Amino acid sequence: MSGCYTRAMRIEDHKALRRSILELLYESYLNDPLRMVEPEVFFARPPLDRQNIVPNMHYLADRKLVEMMMGYTPPMFSAVRITAAGIDLVEHRYAFDLQFPPLNGGPETEIPALLERLIEECDFLPLEGVARRQLLGDALHLREELNRPLQWWRPALIRVLLEIIEEHRAQADTPLEVLDRLRNALDTAIQSRAGK
Repeated sequence: MSGCYTRAMRIEDHKALRRSILELLYESYLNDPLRMVEPEVFFARPPLDRQNIVPNMHYLADRKLVEMMMGYTPPMFSAVRITAAGIDLVEHRYAFDLQFPPLNGGPETEIPALLERLIEECDFLPLEGVARRQLLGDALHLREELNRPLQWWRPALIRVLLEIIEEHRAQADTPLEVLDRLRNALDTAIQSRAGK
């Protein structure tokens, strides 16, 4: 199998390729749910080529996001289609962006990773009891809000939740390193939406 995996590619490039594969298969599924897509369809869409499609398609199959029909020349597949799990992932914008962020996709593409890091940092704040439950509840509420499409975000609610998280942080007298980065990314995304 040597030669089919491009080691020089960055992890972000592979994630972006996997995203492209899933988006293409999702579109194909919506047009014809029974159709299996042949490799040539992918090769017509640069940067997908024989060198990088094989390992990424096998990864997606291992994750049960696609199903592959193997041909006579493994590891190359002869056809592939998206699974129900793959469709669910593509349709869950937040989870899709978190798992397979678009390459150079704008300010809102870094928000899922920043938010997950914020939730982790909140979990480690030295708070107990009700304060701890409220903080984690507010962080999860923020995640639910940001899972909505960008045009449906409620900026006032987002600001309130960020202020409440900041108050909890101040009460714990412990920094949340990612909070300002997340706030800036959210402000940029909200402003870009307002400018459209």
